[in-house]
Amino acid sequence: MQTTFRHADGSSAAGILDSVVAPVYEASHADVIDTPFYSTERFVERVRGYLRAPGFELVAAHADSTPVGLAFGYALPTNARWWEGLTTPVDEGFTDETGRRTFALNELMVVPEWQGKGVAHALHDALLGGRTEERATLLVREDNASAQTAYARWGWHKVAKLRPYSDAPHFDALVLPLPLGSR
Repeated sequence: MQTTFRHADGSSAAGILDSVVAPVYEASHADVIDTPFYSTERFVERVRGYLRAPGFELVAAHADSTPVGLAFGYALPTNARWWEGLTTPVDEGFTDETGRRTFALNELMVVPEWQGKGVAHALHDALLGGRTEERATLLVREDNASAQTAYARWGWHKVAKLRPYSDAPHFDALVLPLPLGSR
């Protein structure tokens, strides 16, 4: 089966929210989806906000015509809310955003039957490879050992702990220098 990757901006991604994005999310988050913060409804609500952000981009992986994974994010604007949930200190100026400094990788997910086959890494590189920001950031669950290991292998490093919403768990905030070839 051949894997193909399709890029979408915010308006194009809105058109596949129900048919691609939500089903891939549900399949890849089955272990936590019964928790209110991780419910499909809350996820879709968050994604609708991301779709309107400047610089939003989504990459979907398809095996033949079946969606098997996706990654998406956006450029953090000036005064981004992203860093407001920090629960550990960071260096002065670290959270200063210009609209061109940091790309927030909101989600990277692969359906279980396609995990461990290089799809996540390919999605990661397809999304971040063309970005012009200085760095990328993401949040990863503290207990997600496989994701933590993969991100470390791909050059990400932990900078802080962050709780993005009052009902959210604490996440590890990671950062990666961009462009990818600069590592």
